[in-house]
Amino acid sequence: MIEPNGWADVGLSVLRTAAAQAPRHPGVYLFLDENDEILYVGKATNIRQRLGRHAATKEPGSRLHQRYDLVRRVVWEPAVDEEAAFWREEELIFALRPPFNGDPDLRSPGLRSRDALVPYVVVTETAEGTLAFTLEPAPSRVGRAYGCFPHLGKGMGSRLGVTCSDGYTAFVRLLWAASGDGLHVPASITRSAPTTFTAAAPAGIRDDLHRFLSGTSSRLADRLSQAASRRPAYMQPALRRDRAAALGFFAAGPKLVRARRLRHGVRAPVLDVETYRRLVRAEISPVVDPSG
Repeated sequence: MIEPNGWADVGLSVLRTAAAQAPRHPGVYLFLDENDEILYVGKATNIRQRLGRHAATKEPGSRLHQRYDLVRRVVWEPAVDEEAAFWREEELIFALRPPFNGDPDLRSPGLRSRDALVPYVVVTETAEGTLAFTLEPAPSRVGRAYGCFPHLGKGMGSRLGVTCSDGYTAFVRLLWAASGDGLHVPASITRSAPTTFTAAAPAGIRDDLHRFLSGTSSRLADRLSQAASRRPAYMQPALRRDRAAALGFFAAGPKLVRARRLRHGVRAPVLDVETYRRLVRAEISPVVDPSG
């Protein structure tokens, strides 16, 4: 309970000690309670400074501040850069579902510990030379499924979600441009993460398409960009941006999933959502419990 004259004394003391010990590097940090349950996941460009700001709180001005009294331990995991810290935070929130991050008064909606919406890309050949791309909540028995990509879908407001969802849209738009169909971009691929889209597939791309969506190679983006170079000059700046965004989707989705599968020795080409969560939890476990 919060005492009127001793508000969060123990929790703030823990935070001050952690701030003095933490590195001055980008990364994520986790608040744990007396039972070592994870309460909150945060990210920082400088972990020491960020924890110092938490520890400098003078009074319970928000719900998060009011709960500092529950904190009994702080751990952290450095990241290579700020972008990696943002992505790691979002992965951990998705996997761990910490209660403080799930409070709409504490975080933006895109960073809540929400469920995956449409984490699978399913590719189906609908006619000779025509491919249908659909985003599905579960792997389909029809077509070839890829995933899971838990940050893919409409309304994903986190940085990783935007990179994945808008990047997927850019990928299918690049595919449309490379196919040579029409002069105007279809309305369905002007919005983030279209649930379905059908396009004529340029000749000979199927192997590269599989490698792209399975996270093995990003070569497809260059091939599509080259094929789309025949489009009018006024379209080229947007297509170059689409290529860059498509590579962002590759990094935030397929490549990330493949790296996780290989790291954990998972042979299944498609991960279910709970397995994805379990693998992320296993990655952070040594940080939370160094003794094993």
